[in-house]
Amino acid sequence: ATERILSKIQLANNYKWVGKIDAGGYIWHTTGSGKTLTSFKTAKLATELDCIDKVFFVVDRKDLDYQTMKEYDRFEKGAANSNTSTAILKKQLEDSNAHIIITTIQKLATFIKKNKEHEVYNKHVVIIFDECHRSQFGDMHIVKSFKKYHLFGFTGTPIFPANTGGVSKSQLFTTEQTFGDQLHTYTIVDAINDKNVLPFRVDYVKTMDLGEDID
Repeated sequence: ATERILSKIQLANNYKWVGKIDAGGYIWHTTGSGKTLTSFKTAKLATELDCIDKVFFVVDRKDLDYQTMKEYDRFEKGAANSNTSTAILKKQLEDSNAHIIITTIQKLATFIKKNKEHEVYNKHVVIIFDECHRSQFGDMHIVKSFKKYHLFGFTGTPIFPANTGGVSKSQLFTTEQTFGDQLHTYTIVDAINDKNVLPFRVDYVKTMDLGEDID
């Protein structure tokens, strides 16, 4: 998954797709398969690409407990600071040494609302959404403020055309329409086969008999 994202960034850069849906994609990894670790490692490696200025790691507010922040901090010192206030987020955006910025979608939306013109919008950025199905699809337009971006989403439950019910923004229905091509999958079936998650046990219990006259 990590390799596919990195090669997509370089491909998009070469073919001038940056800032379009073709520049990104999504990863379907089942719960319990180490999505956050994979996505963070990807973020770290993306910062090492010459063409990339900043990598945003966007998480949902309810996923950001103290434990998670400590984990992120182990990967990159001070990376999770931007969650405490929009002012700190702004400072990190302007700091040339802050390569990975972890922020919540809410905080990023607030920053964009308050700073309509900011030099960061012209920087070449990678935006990675952890658990992208949870972030309101309506909020996804926040990326449109950036001119040169690659958008990637990690999810355990992608939204396909069959299960788009209840999403109000008609133009952003499915995970594919929002993020682009599916780049890698590791489904619950794979996880069960690899013994990473417990299998389902299905029992069929017959509780009633049909009458003789029922075909």
